[in-house]
Amino acid sequence: MFTKLVELLVPRGWEVHITEGLLLLLGLDDGLHGEWLESGTYTGDRVIDFAAIKTLQIHLEQLSTTGNYVDGAPSTLLDTVGLGRYILGDTVTVRFEPPVFKPLRDGHISELKITIRDKRGKFINNHGQPISVVLDFQPTLPIKFVD
Repeated sequence: MFTKLVELLVPRGWEVHITEGLLLLLGLDDGLHGEWLESGTYTGDRVIDFAAIKTLQIHLEQLSTTGNYVDGAPSTLLDTVGLGRYILGDTVTVRFEPPVFKPLRDGHISELKITIRDKRGKFINNHGQPISVVLDFQPTLPIKFVD
């Protein structure tokens, strides 16, 4: 349809049960939480989105949230990685040029905690496959002014 909304027609005398993942993909809230769809016409609540994850947000929990804001709120967001058209098994390397410099929290840090989330803040498990993140830490050098 021109509206990009799905229209589901369930014939008279039929009931349909669709998985949560497929319902979310189709933008159809009817039937969520295990509800059966009885005969009738159902129209999507959101535009169909077959590429639900378009970006990955890389969060570093040890970042200082002072001065690090996302949408007006303090955040541990290190950076966002855009996803292209990849197929299962592709390995992609993303380099940030120029590098991203953000301050860590004050004090002793013995462990770094990195989380990968989607644009809604939900954790991404990548279907059990690993996501590798390499961070390069560099000390900040004081600036010397020469007269």
